[in-house]
Amino acid sequence: MTKFIRLAWRNIWRHKRRSLITISAIAFAVLIIAITRSLQYGTYDTMESMAVRLYTGEIQLHRTGYQKEQTLTYHLDQQALDWHKVLQAHPELRQFSRRVTGFGLVSADSASTGALIVGIEPEKETSITQFANLVVSGEKLQRSDDHLVLLGTLLGKILQADVGDTVVVLTQGYQNQMGADTYVVKGLLRAGQSELDRSLMIMPLSNAQELFSLPDGVTQVVFSSKDFRQAPELTRRLRKTLDGGQYEVLSWEDLLPELKQIIIIDNVSGAIYLAFILVVVGIEIFNATMLSVVERTREFGIMQAVGVKPHQIGGLIFLESSCKVVLALTAGLAFSLVVISILSRHPIPMPKDVVEAYAGYGFVFENMTFSAHARVYVEPLISIALISSVALLFPILKTMRLSPVEAFRKT
Repeated sequence: MTKFIRLAWRNIWRHKRRSLITISAIAFAVLIIAITRSLQYGTYDTMESMAVRLYTGEIQLHRTGYQKEQTLTYHLDQQALDWHKVLQAHPELRQFSRRVTGFGLVSADSASTGALIVGIEPEKETSITQFANLVVSGEKLQRSDDHLVLLGTLLGKILQADVGDTVVVLTQGYQNQMGADTYVVKGLLRAGQSELDRSLMIMPLSNAQELFSLPDGVTQVVFSSKDFRQAPELTRRLRKTLDGGQYEVLSWEDLLPELKQIIIIDNVSGAIYLAFILVVVGIEIFNATMLSVVERTREFGIMQAVGVKPHQIGGLIFLESSCKVVLALTAGLAFSLVVISILSRHPIPMPKDVVEAYAGYGFVFENMTFSAHARVYVEPLISIALISSVALLFPILKTMRLSPVEAFRKT
């Protein structure tokens, strides 16, 4: 075996120019694939993090049936569970916040419109999500606030209401009880999503409970964790520990299926691009190996004539090509580690028109974000190793079927 390895390296050195071209092409392909996938995964991480942190939260707990119906009928008592004990039982959970979510008619002096009314615990909610923090005019809600609200910027424009103005809210509360009250606008917020900016009204939890006739009632409890990617697993654990059938626990993946679909579709396009590069790499490896076989046909005939078996010659071709691929993958991996390490620490600013395009979908991207996750490097290594094995099959089989007489006849 050692003899064949030395012979393989000698043949690579003898055709060093061709070998260098092949190695460079494969290494460059590894680098391009790694950078492309790093950008894709980095963008996905940013999108998911923004979507989760904006409004939805990582994990939500409701009374069973609420997610489907979205009505106050499916409310639960705010002390239905000892929420602090839930946090203690699951150390991965970091914080919880209770909400009351409902709909109502909001009126100002000159206009009225429907609104999504969300009652929050300001001191907790702002540590879990961002929507109550995105105040562009006025001030944020505080724990001690009473009958003060935040409006989305577009909702404020529709109502022609500014900071300090009074708005009237009319709702249908629990068990069809009518709710009506007046509130002072403490601030205007811009969430970046037109639907929220056009309809969102935020008020303290106690005011929302009073408005919707839900004393000590909430519609959902939102949890945050140390790593939002662990939310699906945490959700499964919570479902097992909670009272069976009474509560439904949903992760952000369950609450944002559209986001997952967008990412899956984009990931498929990335996989198609990856497949195209792999085909090019496979053709390069196939051409280089076939050219080497054709040029060395006489050499292989002589080797067979002196007693070298066909499968040993095929093994030699495979060993030579494998050495080239290993060198190329090593070089490509080294370059990828350096380049992606730099890009992940120093993101590339995005053009303004691209930033505005993403903003239309509710995502604020100012930089191209690159991921340094291990899969960024593993994917090109495994895929190129597989395509290399496929590209070598025909040249090796052709060599193994070559007879000495046929070899000398072709030279």
